[in-house]
Amino acid sequence: MSKNSGYFNELLGRDQGHLLEEDVDSEESDYPGRTPPRNRSNSPKPKTRLDEIMRDAKAKSYKVNGELRDFYTIGELAKLLSRKAVTIRMWERNGWIPHANYRTPAPKGEQIPGVEPKGRRLYSREQVEFLLTAVEIYSLNSQAEADWSGFKKHTTTKWPV
Repeated sequence: MSKNSGYFNELLGRDQGHLLEEDVDSEESDYPGRTPPRNRSNSPKPKTRLDEIMRDAKAKSYKVNGELRDFYTIGELAKLLSRKAVTIRMWERNGWIPHANYRTPAPKGEQIPGVEPKGRRLYSREQVEFLLTAVEIYSLNSQAEADWSGFKKHTTTKWPV
């Protein structure tokens, strides 16, 4: 009997040690989900102000020339600029920013009688970051200090494609 109890104790010790090793190796997070919380001291810090702004933006991926790229809709761009989508369309119409280089595929069929259907406007990450910095540089958030002519010249000459 003592021989059997020694054998079982050895098995138990081996099994428990194996379980302890697994527990040490697998680090379980103390938060639900995959995204770590942002309000902790050990949370990854955004590298720049742009990274902080772009962190919550929802990009959609589309293939362009066989390459998968992230794009932002006009609504997402408007949110990032603290504007409305109508304002971004007005900027395009007035020539303050170039027309969107990319669009989703046009819907099939006639949506509005007499109007040719077009796809939704899409802006690349580079274009969004370009606009965010241009709005900041030319003080468009302040009506008194806004430099619209400088903004128009900057965006029309240096617009990323």
